Amino acid sequence: MDGFEHFCTGHLIILGLCPVFTFLATLATVKASDKLAGIVIKAMSIITLALEILQDILLTLEGGNIMNYLPLHLCNLGLFVNIIASFSYGRVRGFFSEVSLTLIAPGALLALITPDWNYRPLLSWLPLMCFATHILLVTIPVMMYARGYCRPSFRHFYYAYVFLVAVAVPIYIFDRATDKNYMFLLRTPKGTPLSWMESFMGNPGYLLGVLAMLALVLIVVYSLLSVIEKISKI
Repeated sequence: MDGFEHFCTGHLIILGLCPVFTFLATLATVKASDKLAGIVIKAMSIITLALEILQDILLTLEGGNIMNYLPLHLCNLGLFVNIIASFSYGRVRGFFSEVSLTLIAPGALLALITPDWNYRPLLSWLPLMCFATHILLVTIPVMMYARGYCRPSFRHFYYAYVFLVAVAVPIYIFDRATDKNYMFLLRTPKGTPLSWMESFMGNPGYLLGVLAMLALVLIVVYSLLSVIEKISKI
């Protein structure tokens, strides 16, 4: 087998490194000045986007079709969400940083747990680059939250849905027109929670399952953030 299995030793090591990196990066950001923290968050957002661009260039040079590497998956969109959040202020920054924290970060974490780039050897350039970008997609919104870019609240429960619907509708139309599968709106990748939902909800029934799963994720995330806020005030 040329690829790697989910939860093999190497995969588990990388998963273990993710919270360590996120904690250390967030701790450093909290201790930094407002100016330095802002610079670091902007730089990390730009670096993540640059890694994604480099990845697409390398895949294209290998003979891949650029139409398969457009930034239209949720995690790809998260690259731009973080750019907007890190370079904006006020309500715009609050909206996009909260979307990044409550939608993009959980999505990136799910991708880290069940990566669909496991068709290549774990230590080859593509999996390593994918792991790096997704760890950053988890870390950056946590850093922004720690610096007060957003004030998550259950009142903002709809933020993730507004963003998701706004991007999913045009992407679904694009997928139908080109027979691509961005955001997995037409087909589910094997070995993922989406394929599990499709097994008993059918296609496109699994899309309703995605909305329900998102609600559960948001409840967990907002509940956890609420606990963190209460603890921080003690």
